[in-house]
Amino acid sequence: MAGYAKILLEADLTAHAGLTSTHGVSGSVVGTSDTQTLTNKRVNPRVTTIASSATPTPNANTDDYYIITALAVAATFGAPTGTPVQGQKLIIRILDNGTARALSWNAIYKAGTDVALPITTVISKVLYCGFMYNSASSKWDLLATVNNI
Repeated sequence: MAGYAKILLEADLTAHAGLTSTHGVSGSVVGTSDTQTLTNKRVNPRVTTIASSATPTPNANTDDYYIITALAVAATFGAPTGTPVQGQKLIIRILDNGTARALSWNAIYKAGTDVALPITTVISKVLYCGFMYNSASSKWDLLATVNNI
């Protein structure tokens, strides 16, 4: 079949029969409703980077990794927007602009007795906070913090 005719046929199948062309794909195609095991595949994190905000607010629908590069004000982290799912992870990376900054957190961020939510940055050092969403409590549980990087 000529290349042009084949493209038209594939477009017609897609438009009228709800089929998807696999033209040019090698290997198995990942389905949208079946269960499959993926091997040697990478899922890139969804990253948002901001310079500074008094109310940094990640989005659960678009952020796995939320980076603040030069926090210039005290910050109160807002409840993430979007619709999180059970076990979803969120990493927040904070670097101040050379001055230690106060941090506070919306009540949706929950810490245990062994790992506290950080209340300040350390001058010019990176701070990481790792959270996991708990749908039973509708909270982002703090799993770890690393400071002074």
